[in-house]
Amino acid sequence: MEDNGFYTCVLRNSTYCMKVSMSLTVEESEEGLCFSSRIRYQERAEITKSKMITCPDIDDYLAPYKQPIMTWNKECQRQDWRSSIIINTTSLWIPDVQEDDGGNYTCELKYGSRVVRRTTELKVTVGDASSKYLYSPRSSQQFCR
Repeated sequence: MEDNGFYTCVLRNSTYCMKVSMSLTVEESEEGLCFSSRIRYQERAEITKSKMITCPDIDDYLAPYKQPIMTWNKECQRQDWRSSIIINTTSLWIPDVQEDDGGNYTCELKYGSRVVRRTTELKVTVGDASSKYLYSPRSSQQFCR
């Protein structure tokens, strides 16, 4: 939590100077969960349609020409995914979304001695994306020590 704050990066040479500032928020995982519900990505899927969930903002942690070791969990639990769901390194593809596919999907990537996690909340709808939700879990981009 002590890493929360405003950070500035200055790049300069003899003829050029660029200053970039950004804010960093670090959240603890909620009790019994592997993520914080205050920081997570949001996706919607229509029932019976296909949906690709990608592990967001992970590119900076991928080494070139090296296959990443990534795992996917739903509601922080390892899953026995049904045979139609395809996991392809940094994405999870659901070819025929069902009502119980709604929930929190967390990708985990080993990065040195740390684990980088990203959580995406998938909300399943009937009809177009503006329709009523079938599932909305209670429950993020996270860095875990």
